[in-house]
Amino acid sequence: MSVSSVSKLSSNLTTAAAAVASFLAGMDVLIVNVALPSIAKELGGDMAVQQWVVDGYTLLFAALLLLAGSLADQFGAKRIFIIGAALFGAASLFCTFAWSMMALVAGRCILGIASALLLPASMSLINEASPNPRYRAWALALWGAGGASASAVGPLLGGLLTPIHWSLVFAVNVPFCLMILAVAPHIAASPKRATKFDWIGQVLALIGLSTLVAGIIQVGSAGITAPATLALLIIGLGALVAFGYSQAKVAYPMMPLSLFHVRGMQVALQIGFIMIFNWYGMVFICTMFLQNELHMKPFAAGLVFVPSAFVTIFGNLLGGRIVTARGSKFSITLGLAIMIAGFLFEFLTPQPIPVWIIATGLSVVGFGAAITTPAAAGVVLKSVDAAQAGIASAMFNTFRQVGGAIGVAVFGVVATFLPSLDLALRAVFLASALLLAYVLVFELLRWKDAAIAAVAAESVA
Repeated sequence: MSVSSVSKLSSNLTTAAAAVASFLAGMDVLIVNVALPSIAKELGGDMAVQQWVVDGYTLLFAALLLLAGSLADQFGAKRIFIIGAALFGAASLFCTFAWSMMALVAGRCILGIASALLLPASMSLINEASPNPRYRAWALALWGAGGASASAVGPLLGGLLTPIHWSLVFAVNVPFCLMILAVAPHIAASPKRATKFDWIGQVLALIGLSTLVAGIIQVGSAGITAPATLALLIIGLGALVAFGYSQAKVAYPMMPLSLFHVRGMQVALQIGFIMIFNWYGMVFICTMFLQNELHMKPFAAGLVFVPSAFVTIFGNLLGGRIVTARGSKFSITLGLAIMIAGFLFEFLTPQPIPVWIIATGLSVVGFGAAITTPAAAGVVLKSVDAAQAGIASAMFNTFRQVGGAIGVAVFGVVATFLPSLDLALRAVFLASALLLAYVLVFELLRWKDAAIAAVAAESVA
């Protein structure tokens, strides 16, 4: 076999392994939602504990993304990628045989750490294995499709496996991890770079996010005036304030505060946070509603999410064309408006909410999100210098994942204070529409301010 053939084979295998990793990281957020009622029946646990089964994963995933990206640069993306895949497989086996809810939550936290190692390293590997820009674009599209397809496969696979036994929603990860490890010897070695990292900021961010989310969840189970709740909220907010202060003082901040003054970053970060805040929180409550209130079987509940996933994949493909033809402002405005319409459509339906309304509304919201997300990501890259593109992209993805963790916590608390899951789901739909309306107004005003500033600058010149 010629050198070029070997290189092409290595590049294709690297892309395939990276796409599988992207699929795994996305699937593990959603596959567990369908299984939660069955898990709770066997292992016990109230709403708060079930929230931690989801948030144990998303929170560690979000909080460690920036650290994992730095580790991939310092020790080589291939090494971190292999460690992430091995840890993901081991944590999946641990969850498979979990003997209690606390053990399962611990396993989910380890899975979140593994995902944080996998995802940035997988993207770096594609960049290293694809020197040709055209091939790199195709490889990144395949990598993105892995994550997007997880939205369809996750709930559906969860619905198929849960009736056999809930543990299979974790065991199914193991063959994928073995596939990645089998391909690993064919992945080219990664370069190592000397990098500086903000360890103080990482520790403060992890403490702050973990205790804040724990405090929010405690509001639902113990009340906001309980000493434990107040302590967690105070520690969380205090640590996040200290984190913000440290970012202004350290030499190499993990989240440079200067980027928050950039108009495009302000818009994109709010869009990323609120969109995933709404989506993860809604999926969590919606799954509970379908199985606990409508008494649907896990497989049937999983099917409700499938149309939205396929619509989302189509929307991703269309979104790129809309950005190219009409620009980011038009795409973001259109996408947010579609999402608001989808949430209001679901909120205004008669009680109880019919299943077909939920499936249709989810599809409308997913379509709007698919148009908005590529445009918002593009705004991030256009708003900063090339030297800051990596950290800006990491901030965008971190805000998205943090939004998801807090969304599950907040909407789970809302559900505990309302008399029915139908009302809780309606509250989620209304709150989501209002939050997106705020983002839409903010986005339009920021672009208006930028246009006025540009006109003023031209008149002075």
